Formats: sequence, structure tokens, C-alpha cells
Amino acid sequence: MSNSNPQCICIWEDKEVCKDCSLHGRLHCHLNLKYTIIFSIPFLIAFIPSFVGLILLGYPLNLISILTWIGYIIFFFLIWEPRILCAHCPYYAEGDAKFLHCSINYGFFKTAKFKPEPANLWEKIQFLIGVILIFLIPAVFLIIEQKWIFLGICAFGAVLWFIIIQLKICTDCINFSCILNRVPKEIRDEFIKKNKVMYNAWKESGYDFD
Repeated sequence: MSNSNPQCICIWEDKEVCKDCSLHGRLHCHLNLKYTIIFSIPFLIAFIPSFVGLILLGYPLNLISILTWIGYIIFFFLIWEPRILCAHCPYYAEGDAKFLHCSINYGFFKTAKFKPEPANLWEKIQFLIGVILIFLIPAVFLIIEQKWIFLGICAFGAVLWFIIIQLKICTDCINFSCILNRVPKEIRDEFIKKNKVMYNAWKESGYDFD
């Protein structure tokens, strides 16, 4: 058992092993710039116009809104989300790494410990609330000052982001605890069975394998 893979999760083994895996190419098991681009572009379509719209608000509302939004984003991605979602992901199981090496949150400091068990219902609800707040916070300030064009672009970007990740990312993602995950059950089960620590934790939680 190596320091880099204390949980013996397969994605942290030598990539040569993956060539003979029946799931090779069917799941997002390794760092891939394609997923970063697909995730980031529609998110930025919502983020950038929203940020510009907040800057254009009257003082001091512009300062208050920007500090509130950026502060929340930092809190969500570095403190809240890791504990309720990211820690359940195999990418979080890289033992000696201080920073994440996944395609979505690459470079983020790891602020939680790996949880091999599936997320519970309350964690999933918290994640949904957290994501909604990312888009809702700027929307509220934009509505207050009636910045309708910026609000419309923000809403468009948020909807576009959701549709694209559901079609292009959530279908391959190995964080099966995410409420947005759309990996077919037979593929999910096969991956979990390959990883004993996850298999035991999911089985103990009451999850039924096919």
C-alpha cells in the first residue's frame, strides 16, 4: 500500500493497468483537460457577466455584493462542498496529495478526508442548496438594481451550464454520490466492486448491487 494510494483506489494505480479494464474509456477516471473546458466555459458565461453587472451597481451595493458573492464562492468550494460531496469522490483518495488532481476542481486545497461511503440525503440536499446559491446571490443583487440584461445572461449561462454538464460530464463522472450523477447503475456497480474499500462502505450503507 503506497502513501499516494492508501485506500487502494484503482484510479491511483499505474495507468498501464487501465488498458485492460472493461471500464476504460467509459468513465472519467483520470485528469482530462476536455472535462475542464466543458465544465468551465458555460460556467464563465454565467460568472463573467454577473461579475460585471455587480461592478456596475451603485456604491456601496457593488462592493457589498461582490464581497458577499466571492466570499461565498470561496467558502463553498474550499470548505462546504469538500465535506458534503468531494470527499466521497475517488479523486479525493490520493493519499499524500495536498491538492486535488481532478479535472473539475484541479488545484483546490483538500480540506476534508476521503469518505468511501455514499453521500447521505442531507449531504445531497446541502449540495443542491449550495450550487443554487452560487447563481442566486448575484441574481438577487442584480434584481435589486434592475440590471435585467446581466440577470438574463446569468440565467442563460446557469441553464446552459446545467444542460451541458448533464449531457457531457455527469454521464462519465466517478463521484457517484453526486445527486446530478447520471452514470448507468451497471457501470457504477462495476467500478465500486473493483475498489474494496468503496464496495464495503456502500454495501454497509444499504446500497443494493446488481
